[in-house]
Amino acid sequence: MQWSEYSTAERIKRLRGPMTQEQLAEAANVSVGVVRKLERGGTASLPSLLSIASALGTDIAVLLGQQAPRRAMDRDERAALRALSAATHDAAIGIPTDSEPGTVEELRAVVRRADAAYWAGRYTELGALLGALLPEARARYDAADAGEWEAAAGVLADVFQTAGMAANVWGSRDLAYAALTYGRQIAVQAGDDLRDAHLAATTAWVNLRDGRTAQGFALAAAQADRIEPKMSEHDPDRLSVYGQLVTNAAVAASRGGAAPDTAREYLSQAHAVGARLGAEHARGRHAQPFGPLYAATQAMSIAVALGDTGGALRLMDTIRLDETVPLATRARYGLDVALTHVDCRRWDQAADTLEKVCGMAPGWVRHQMLPGVIISRLAGVSVARLRGLAHAAGVPLAVR
Repeated sequence: MQWSEYSTAERIKRLRGPMTQEQLAEAANVSVGVVRKLERGGTASLPSLLSIASALGTDIAVLLGQQAPRRAMDRDERAALRALSAATHDAAIGIPTDSEPGTVEELRAVVRRADAAYWAGRYTELGALLGALLPEARARYDAADAGEWEAAAGVLADVFQTAGMAANVWGSRDLAYAALTYGRQIAVQAGDDLRDAHLAATTAWVNLRDGRTAQGFALAAAQADRIEPKMSEHDPDRLSVYGQLVTNAAVAASRGGAAPDTAREYLSQAHAVGARLGAEHARGRHAQPFGPLYAATQAMSIAVALGDTGGALRLMDTIRLDETVPLATRARYGLDVALTHVDCRRWDQAADTLEKVCGMAPGWVRHQMLPGVIISRLAGVSVARLRGLAHAAGVPLAVR
C-alpha cells in the first residue's frame, strides 16, 4: 500500500509509533483533543497540522500523503539538509563566496573527511562539512588556471557526488539527482570519463532507493559496457568503478529491474572483478570502495532479494568482514543476515542481529527501511523487546 493511500488519521498513527497521543499533543503544543480528532478522521487548522508535523519530525506534505516519509530525521539533520540543498544549487550556478578557497589538496582532504562521516553515519557532521566544502570547491574551480583546472574540476565533481549520497540517505531524491547531475556535467566538461561513470554508479544506486530499479539497471549496465576494462588492464580505479557498476546492475536486476538470471550474470562479473583487485579499493580514495568483500556483501543482498534462503545461509557461513569495509556496508550486511534469520524463523537470532546493527551504526540505521520490515515480521519476541528495537531503529511499532 502506498503512503498516499493511507488516510491522514492512519498516517499520523504510523508516524506517532510508540508515542502516546498525549505526548504528541504536548510536543506539538496542541490540545490532546486535536490529536484525537485527527486520528478519528477529523480535520484541524493548518497551524495545528504544521505543529504536529514538526513534532513528528516530518513535513506537512508527508502528513497529508503528498510525499512518502523520510526516515527519522532529527532537527539538526533537517537543518543540515536545508543547508545542503542551498549550497548544492549555489555551487552549481557559481554564486561567489567571500571566503578564500583552500588548495586542491586541502579540499581533497576535506572530501575524504566528508566521505568518512558518510560511511560512519555521522550525517549532521557530513552536512556541516558539505555546506562549507561546496562553495569552496566551486570557488577553487572558478579560480583555477589551466594547470590545475582539471584537478579542481575533479574535486568539485567529487563533492557533488558526496552531496548526492548525503541527500539520498536523507530521502531527498530530487536533490540527490540534481547534485549527481551537476557532478556529471563537471566531469564531462573535464573529459573525465571514469569520474563520470563513477557518478553514474551512484545515480544508479539512488534509482534503487527511489524504487526505479529498471532505470537503475539500465544506467549501470550501459555505463559498465562503456568503461569495461580490458583483460590485460589492471588500473585499480577503473576496476573499482566497473565493479560498482556491474554490482549495481546485479542488485537492480535482483529487485525487479531485470530477470534473476541477469542478476546472477552481473554478480558473477562483480566477483571476477573483485578477484582481480584482490582487496577493497576506492577510486581516488573517494566514495564506495569495491573489492571481493563488497561483492560478497552484495551477493548476500541479492540472495535475500531473490528469496534464495539456502544461498544466503551459505554466504553467512563464509563471509567475514574486516575494517576495510565501511561501517555502513557492514551494517547493511547485518540487516540481510537478520532478514535471513527471519526467513528461517530464527526469531531470537534475528532480533540479536538487528540489535547489534542498531548498536554499531545508530545514525545510519535510522535512515533505512529494512529494520521496519524485519520488526514487522518478528514473531516469538516480547513486545518490550520489539519496542526497544523499534526505538533504536527509529521505526514506528505500528508498522507491525
